[in-house]
Amino acid sequence: MKPDSDELQQALAMAETMRETDGDPHYLAKSLIYLNHRAEVLEKVYAAANRYMRFGQGEHEHAQLLQALEAARLGDDRELGL
Repeated sequence: MKPDSDELQQALAMAETMRETDGDPHYLAKSLIYLNHRAEVLEKVYAAANRYMRFGQGEHEHAQLLQALEAARLGDDRELGL
């Protein structure tokens, strides 16, 4: 039961509102925001790994993959720009 893009955006907007107004007694909003962010980071790992495998395992693609893996390991909030 995957939410569509609009549903996810609405849920994230509501989660942000809940966090801003201290209306998150069971940490559901915090968890949704965190898990959404982790999913985005891991999507970048997947994309980098896919590029690495598709384009002959080049040095540039390998460096991007390592960068994405390190960001996922650290829970990095910076945008990777991959």
